[in-house]
Amino acid sequence: MYLFLRILEKLLIVYFTAYLVIDLLLYIYAVIFFFFRRKIKEKKQIKNFEKYSISIIVPAYNEAVSIVTCTDMLLKLNYPNYQLIVVNDGSKDNTLEVFMNNYNPQLINIDANVALKTNKIKGIYKVPDKNLLFIDKENGGKADAINACINYASGDYICTIDADSILDENALKEVITPFIRNKETIVSGGQLAVANDVHLSNNKVISSKIPKNIWVQWQIIEYIKSYMISRIGLSRLNALLIMSGAFSMFKKDDLLKIGGFLNKINTHEYISKNIGIGKQTVCEDMEIVVRLWKYRKDEKKKAKAVFLPEPVCWTEVPDIPKNLYKQRSRWHQGLGETLKIHRNMIFEPKYGITGLLGLPYYLFFEFLSPLIKVLSLIFIFAAAKYGLINLNWVIMLLISVMLITAVIMSSITAVIEYISHKNKAINREALRYKKFLDWLWLIFAGIIAEFSYSFFKIAAQINGIYNFMKKKHDWKKFERRGIDNAQND
Repeated sequence: MYLFLRILEKLLIVYFTAYLVIDLLLYIYAVIFFFFRRKIKEKKQIKNFEKYSISIIVPAYNEAVSIVTCTDMLLKLNYPNYQLIVVNDGSKDNTLEVFMNNYNPQLINIDANVALKTNKIKGIYKVPDKNLLFIDKENGGKADAINACINYASGDYICTIDADSILDENALKEVITPFIRNKETIVSGGQLAVANDVHLSNNKVISSKIPKNIWVQWQIIEYIKSYMISRIGLSRLNALLIMSGAFSMFKKDDLLKIGGFLNKINTHEYISKNIGIGKQTVCEDMEIVVRLWKYRKDEKKKAKAVFLPEPVCWTEVPDIPKNLYKQRSRWHQGLGETLKIHRNMIFEPKYGITGLLGLPYYLFFEFLSPLIKVLSLIFIFAAAKYGLINLNWVIMLLISVMLITAVIMSSITAVIEYISHKNKAINREALRYKKFLDWLWLIFAGIIAEFSYSFFKIAAQINGIYNFMKKKHDWKKFERRGIDNAQND
């Protein structure tokens, strides 16, 4: 037992040291990126967006409270050539009726090359005088809904948006730019921001306040860290394997070649050959990106996943612990499913950075992280029982490390958002943290989260691992308040 504990001690020290170093390097890199990017000479601005057609896909399931606000907003985007497709995926509420009553679409017949198998389409409708298509279909899940839209999309590029989201009016120009400038781009996406308690005017976010709900506050901090810091570093390293399904851009041809989004009824030749028929995941957004990496590398072609901090998509987040627990559990389960599906890519040199760095990072420092953290706590108490360590000293050390880490990370997060406040690409009046007291509260809330919310997430993630091992498949969509609840002048 003594030898085992000593070996385990060394392994845990190596793991957590690597964990801390990697996180700190990503955060430091993000700060450097924000400080110096203004000094980098800007490339020639793209003026002719007309020839780059985009189809925006909005899957909707029980979205009656937000579908009209979201659709109206998307119809007013600043882009010269785009199609909007809203799909009702067998909603059990009155999403269908709300859409029909507000837009009066006309039933049409479209001759399309249906490349992706989906659940039954009940009807396809066109809204007069608008490039707005509405598809009503039997429920098949988000991946199936997106695939149905891809079959009828006229754009060369596909942009996926959640039905509870608010998109910055210039976002399409931002996310299409990496594709125009670099043909190696396989996916691009922007920052997600928390839409709870925002203030709208003409379907635009003009201001927001710090929510009173502490669960929402913690998610705001988490989103800033994840999207504005970690993903910037991973994107620059070309090791980014997740792009949020709430706001992502793809090439339509790429999606058709690899079989679209994964679900159990998808019988596409590429999926049959490389994954197997009947496979599915509760989080389609990571799996599709990893599959795109695999396809490009197998074809011996270069690939690039680009995260952009400028375009912003505001999305509603869970505001009660029960719903948040379900969401984070599902996210972690989906991560495990993707890693299992593409396990042959892990540590495989032919997949380059993706196989040697990206996937191992997500496996050891994301998916297995909650289990290792729990194991470390068990080790501490076991080692203390056998007199190998001073329990009081270790507890004080852990508290000190967590406190220092929280202060550093929250401070850097505050710096990042302060610098972002000056960004001209979006309306930065909508940011929540503008005053000195706001920065202090941001840091304080981050410290509280390290001693409370972090343990809550570990519990949810472990439940996700349990669901992954039991092969459960429940999307567990939480009930939305709706972006209509934001004040709309």
